Amino acid sequence: MGDAFGAGECFLPELVAAAEAMQAAMPIVEDVIKERGQTRESAGKVVVGTVFGDIHTIGKTILCTLLTADGFEVIDLGINVPQEKFVEAVKEEKPDILAMSALLTITAQEQKNVIEALNAEGIRSGVKVIVGGGAISDHFAKSIGADGYDPTAPGGVKLARKLLQG
Repeated sequence: MGDAFGAGECFLPELVAAAEAMQAAMPIVEDVIKERGQTRESAGKVVVGTVFGDIHTIGKTILCTLLTADGFEVIDLGINVPQEKFVEAVKEEKPDILAMSALLTITAQEQKNVIEALNAEGIRSGVKVIVGGGAISDHFAKSIGADGYDPTAPGGVKLARKLLQG
């Protein structure tokens, strides 16, 4: 579905519906995997959240679903996440990637604040940071010190793969 959306072959409502179906199915799939004594190989660990002051969830939810479907372990911090919670999650979870969303221009600065807080804690070098959302551009991402940006959730998954492959 992510590829179809990226190619313009399906639209946002269909992508959202597929994401919701995937979210509903994943706990069942995970239980079956555990019952069989199997494990799912992780492509990497990603902490995801919408920054403080922003309550938009669709893009973040779709990204989380697509990352999970692509084999990533995802920790979704939710919406309106303060920088302290992002820093705490990076310390505790030790993710490969931190993904932040900001749909509003007035909340985009929070992504920079989180990156600065990671630097202040001395943990920025241990995590790749990707940013997205309606208020974000490639130029803005570079200006705040993010490792990458993509305007779409499917593109965010490809970016995560690319960053972890070196």
